[in-house]
Parts: sequence; C-alpha cells; structure tokens
Amino acid sequence: MRTALIIGSLGAFFNLYQLQALFPALVERFGTTATGAGWLTMASLLGMMITAPLTGAVTRHANPLYLLVVGFIALAAINASMALTTSQDVLFVLRLGQGIVIPFLLTAAMNLVSQRPSSFVPLYVTGTIVGSTLSRFYPAWSVGAMGWELGFLSSACLMVLSAVAIYRLAKATGVEPMQRTERHQTSVAYTKRALTDSTLLIAYLAGFALLFTQSAVFTALGLWLAQAPYHWDSQQIGTIYLACLPALFCVLTASILRRYLSEVAIAIALIALIWAALWLISTTRLSIMLSVALFAIGTYLFQTVTTQLLSSTRRVPAGVAAGIYLSCYYLGGAMGASLAAYAFEIWGWKGVIACIAIAQAVIFCLVIGARHCAKER
Repeated sequence: MRTALIIGSLGAFFNLYQLQALFPALVERFGTTATGAGWLTMASLLGMMITAPLTGAVTRHANPLYLLVVGFIALAAINASMALTTSQDVLFVLRLGQGIVIPFLLTAAMNLVSQRPSSFVPLYVTGTIVGSTLSRFYPAWSVGAMGWELGFLSSACLMVLSAVAIYRLAKATGVEPMQRTERHQTSVAYTKRALTDSTLLIAYLAGFALLFTQSAVFTALGLWLAQAPYHWDSQQIGTIYLACLPALFCVLTASILRRYLSEVAIAIALIALIWAALWLISTTRLSIMLSVALFAIGTYLFQTVTTQLLSSTRRVPAGVAAGIYLSCYYLGGAMGASLAAYAFEIWGWKGVIACIAIAQAVIFCLVIGARHCAKER
C-alpha cells in the first residue's frame, strides 16, 4: 500500500510541469514564443482547476488502486501522443488532457491516505515533491539526450510501468472500493458553507497566491536561462530544479517548527524567505541553484500552512473543501504561468517580479477583508 501511494502521488505530479524546462526544445520543434510556452504550462493547470471539484464525487466508490491503473494508462497514451505531435495547438490540447486526468490520480492517492493518515501523509508529500521535481528534470534530460520523440515515449513507458506495478499490488492486496458514510446535508449546502467559511476562504486565497508565485517563477526561470547571457540548453535548465529536493526534508520536519511558532509567524517567516530567494535570483550574487533551493523550501513549507488551514475546519466535509481549494490553487498556477511568460517577454525578469508583487498584494488585501468580515459576524 505504501508503494502504491508513493507511485501514485509521484507519477501524478511527474506529468504536471513537463514543459517548464523545455523552452529551447519547444522553440526548435514548434517555433514557440515565451508567451506560448507559458500557455502550454498553463494548460495542464487549467485542466486540473476544472476537474478537481468533480473527482471526489465521481470516484467516491471506486477502488483507488484500479483508478490509479486507469489513470496511468491514460497518461501513457497522452505522453505517447505528445511524442508524435508536431502541432503546438495539439500539444496544448494534450496538456489540457493531462490536467483533466491528474486529479483522478491525486484523489485516488488521497483515498489511500485516508485509510491511515498519520502514516501515509508523509509518504504522499514525499511523492508530490519528488514527482514535481522530476516533472521538470526528467523531460529536460531525456529530450536533450534522446530527442523529443524518444524522450516523451520514455515518459509514456514509465507510466505503463507504473500502471503494471500498481495492478500487481492491487491483485496482491485486494483493496476494496471506498465505502464512505454519506452526510445528510446536500452537496449544495456544503458548497455554500465552504464558500462562506472565513478560515477556508483564507486557505483558498493563500493557495491561489502560492501556486501563482511558484508557477510564475519556475516558468520565467526556464525562459530566462534559455536566453542571453546564459543560453542554457534543456538539460542544464532541468538540472536547476533538482535544487527543490532539499525542501523535502524541511516539509517532513515541519511539525518541529510548529512546536515553537504559531501558523501566522511561520507564514510571515516563509513569505520573507520566498522574497529573499527572489531577490537572490534577481541579483545573481549567489548561485541560482541555492536561490531556487531557498525558494522551494519557502513555497513547499508554506503549502503545509495552507493545508493546516484547510484541515482546521470541521463544518465542511474534507472532499468539498479540498475540491474548492484545488480549483483556486491550480487557477493561481495557470494564471501565474501565462502572465509570467507574457510579462517576461515584454519586460523581462523585473516584469515577472512586479507581476508576483501585484498578485500577492491583491491577495493580501482580500485576506484582510475576509478576516474583517469574519470579525463583524
């Protein structure tokens, strides 16, 4: 079960950011502009934003292991199609398709987590961090080493292997379909409550700002390093994202930090760390790898803060709150990727920083407004 959970969460995120380090290859194969690259990154996040609220209801009685098998087979077919396409429009549709499939895998993984939360949450987090890192590194390495077609066909083969491994585990363990106790209130009532709960509203806004920032930085960084004065190829750009891996240790030991600091203090410290990392990237006074590592630690740890907010309310079922949160989260990612690419093409890296600052300022005002309204009730 632990193996299936790690494969499920890692494999889902493996498909999410595949094009962020491939700008040189996209230019060579499709003639992609910086703005176009942002839209291609945004496509999978847009698909996830649309699908996330629906997957819980659609899959609530499904066997999570068999759901993972079907999802990985679908992702294998999409990766194989990406290997063969020569049209940027078709590539956009395929990326959108990936975004539609991925929430089903994540929902299946979360259903496995719900069986033993205390033991399985760290494994799920490990899979998401490693998967998102490999999502940027492996395509850059494989396309650089083997070419576009073989690179993405190798990704398709990895998805098939994942499906086979989980199918064998399903046969060995015999996990039954999820049997959940249904609540008496309607989905509409729960959705209304989830949209009016002040704590959840803050979690939605924070999640939007978080992935907006992360997606904007990683998208623009891939574009920046491909141009003068760096002229890095896809393999070199992909290597940068390995700097995200140290964040894994920080996330797994975040409970120690919470013994000494409140959630508000942690959030303020992490926002300061994120902006310090952005300043280091902008000035290039230190290694870009170190700056990316600090940025990843700040953003991934901040994600634990939003998760804590999300789980602190008992008035709304977890599936309803998580679905709305993921929609806001991936909407932020989609907007961050597309707007950052547009800003970078016109104003360069400074334009990206300004875009992030404006978005975070707007979200901060909305959070203050949500807290003020909650106090007046």
